[in-house]
Amino acid sequence: MGRGLDDFLELRDEAYDWVRLRWANLRLGVVEKLSVGMGKAFGWVIFILLVLSAITFLMIALALWLGELLGHTSYGFLIAGGALLLCAVIGLLVGGRLVTNSMVRYFVDMFFTENDNDYDPGV
Repeated sequence: MGRGLDDFLELRDEAYDWVRLRWANLRLGVVEKLSVGMGKAFGWVIFILLVLSAITFLMIALALWLGELLGHTSYGFLIAGGALLLCAVIGLLVGGRLVTNSMVRYFVDMFFTENDNDYDPGV
């Protein structure tokens, strides 16, 4: 009877260790994926800010140039503002689905890799 109890206690301890190690592995995987995701998100934010700054300067230059052509600076700014407003409306109508679909694909690729389907119990 003592040997069976010892085997059971050893099995229990190994099962506990296995669960603990799987939990640690899961936490490490989540931390890794979140850090990679946050790093990429930060890079995209910097890129978008730089692009928006460039667009701002280009639109100011366009507005000033159009203002000179039309004889009054405010006309150039009205045309440039209207062009930006038109781009924003088009982006709102079309871009929402594109951004949502690409974000879903990005997070699925980030959290579900090919190795997730290969379950290896270690036996």
